[in-house]
Amino acid sequence: MTHSCESCGMQIESGAYCSYCVDDQGRLQPFEERFERMVQWVLGREPDVPRDVAEQRTRDYMRRMPAWKEHPSLRDALGG
Repeated sequence: MTHSCESCGMQIESGAYCSYCVDDQGRLQPFEERFERMVQWVLGREPDVPRDVAEQRTRDYMRRMPAWKEHPSLRDALGG
């Protein structure tokens, strides 16, 4: 049975986070690193999207993820 990574939403079989969201010790990567990697994922899938739009989409998405929904960087950036 699978469930979603609490950081990015990827389907995983066990644990709270997928292998893309943790460091070599199995700890959740810092917010700034995860944010940038998720922005790059958006830009890779949609190369014509401006970076500021990709960042806003990533913030909106991360606010819905259990690992990040209370993160100060997301609360402070509600306006953009």
